Amino acid sequence: MRTIISFIIFILFTACSNSKSPELIAKEKEAFLKEHNNFLRDIRKQSDYILSDEFNFDGIEVVYVQSGELYYQWFGHVFIRFVGSGENFSEDLGVSFIADFNDFNLDNLKAYYGGYTVLPVVDRWKNYVRDYTVKEKRYMDRYIIPMSKSEQEKVKQGIKSWIKDPSLPGTYSFRRNSCTALLLKLLALSNNGIEEPIAFPIEVITYLKEIEKVGHSYTRITPDNYQDVMLKVVDKKNYLK
Repeated sequence: MRTIISFIIFILFTACSNSKSPELIAKEKEAFLKEHNNFLRDIRKQSDYILSDEFNFDGIEVVYVQSGELYYQWFGHVFIRFVGSGENFSEDLGVSFIADFNDFNLDNLKAYYGGYTVLPVVDRWKNYVRDYTVKEKRYMDRYIIPMSKSEQEKVKQGIKSWIKDPSLPGTYSFRRNSCTALLLKLLALSNNGIEEPIAFPIEVITYLKEIEKVGHSYTRITPDNYQDVMLKVVDKKNYLK
């Protein structure tokens, strides 16, 4: 799958087209629509598996990605990993929440205050590690969020419903409903005391620790050690409470 970041970069470049000729703008718009449709098609392949009866997992991890150099990476990123959902640990599925930037000319006010549909991006764990550690040279921290089987089931049904109806979690907003709020909102569906404070990604783990929802934390995944530590998983009992 084309990475989330590369698609966002494509959007930013195509958004700066005011001084270009109508012919060039038309070509860029056509390229944007093609790129956007391909992006949605790739996401849909993995989303269909989550919607199927075959989608199951042993536990849930919250993954924090280090801040990056580009302005939209300054506060880091967070996503959820469903451990045991793949044929092996490298094939486990993760879900990252972004906005469906489907406008050729990006509406910054709409992105900041809300208006774009939430897009749950489903991808394999190995691709997340490749994109963030190998390509972008950012570290990743994994934290187990212990849940009972019934709590896990509520999160499972929640992500299924969000994929079926992207309007359910509300529109995407950098200010109030970004990857941070959406991840916490999904976890809160388990009714285990997690709330939805407005916070930057870098604050999520601190918050989850404060309310005593974080279990085991794994060795940090870096560009230097990712091959040795990315697939390590402790006893599955650590994912349950």
